[in-house]
Amino acid sequence: MKRAKTKVSTPVFHWNPRDWEKKAELNNSVTLMVSKTNSKELVVQKVMQISSNSGSDRRPHEVRVLATLPECNRIANYIFFAPAYPDGDHGMAIFPHFPLGDLSDWKRNFELLEFDKHVPEAYIWRMFVHIGQALAFIQNTIGPRQDKRWQIIHRDIKPRNILVVDNGSTYPSFKLIDFGVAMRYSLKKAKQETRCGTFDWQPPENPLINRKAADMWALGACVHYMAIGKAPIQDVGRYIDEYYADENDDPASANKYSSLRRYFNATVPREVTSINVSYSRQKAQGTVAVKDGKPQYNYQYSRELDGWMKKCLRKTPAGRPTVERLLGEMVPVANAMLLRSGGQSALIDLSVEFGS
Repeated sequence: MKRAKTKVSTPVFHWNPRDWEKKAELNNSVTLMVSKTNSKELVVQKVMQISSNSGSDRRPHEVRVLATLPECNRIANYIFFAPAYPDGDHGMAIFPHFPLGDLSDWKRNFELLEFDKHVPEAYIWRMFVHIGQALAFIQNTIGPRQDKRWQIIHRDIKPRNILVVDNGSTYPSFKLIDFGVAMRYSLKKAKQETRCGTFDWQPPENPLINRKAADMWALGACVHYMAIGKAPIQDVGRYIDEYYADENDDPASANKYSSLRRYFNATVPREVTSINVSYSRQKAQGTVAVKDGKPQYNYQYSRELDGWMKKCLRKTPAGRPTVERLLGEMVPVANAMLLRSGGQSALIDLSVEFGS
């Protein structure tokens, strides 16, 4: 891994609501805003509820978590926060806007524009490295803070929470977002069951997700998604249909979840697909899906990428690599593979950088 750099802080952003107007509502709490004086200037406005048990600190949970982090080029942090907006039970944060969107949007648009459909391997390696660096940063393994008491686990890593960033080259960069269910890591809490986040991107030990190894699984799941377009789990809809086809009653433990669908998303068996299998072998295995009368082969990626993805997706938490191992052993492999496939231009923005 290239040596981390330190850079100066970005200029302070000043927010005046009268200078902005709504361009698009992205969901119930997130709005894309455009400057009234410059149509090319866009920001993202996110309204967040303040927890009833927040005590004297009236900032929303996500803002409090992000406020503990220095600047880092692998995290999309807020640039402005307004308390008590639009009322005393909410706060509002402004985030930078990245036009390429999140990993899900970007992959869908990429496949619409590209004839070959598969995501180039170099792009997957870059996401792997960048989000691995993001995990190392929030776990306080790298960066200006070396106080191991301040280690954060994200608990909701998924394609929707990874932004794709145009850095001016052919090869995009990636940032981790949405710390709404992130928490400070502790050995005590790691032993507790927790049901939060997005269950179909969580590891087989769910609901024991208060662990660094759970974030590592989710990173591997995002590699799996970039390669074959799905999370490493069995088809949830088919699993539910087969479950009830046997005239089973609702599962007894489903009442611990807010809905039956969320229960099944959490408990459906995890299923990792190899991404280095040739077309002929896929055909021989009889696992090729058919769409509109045409076989849907998975693209054959390298043995190295498949191997590191599977390390992150090991069934047991103890078998997965730590962020230290990921940066120390995977990143050099990634650098070599990137250099081989894309030359020096594929190595742009591989250094993690920090601010104050």
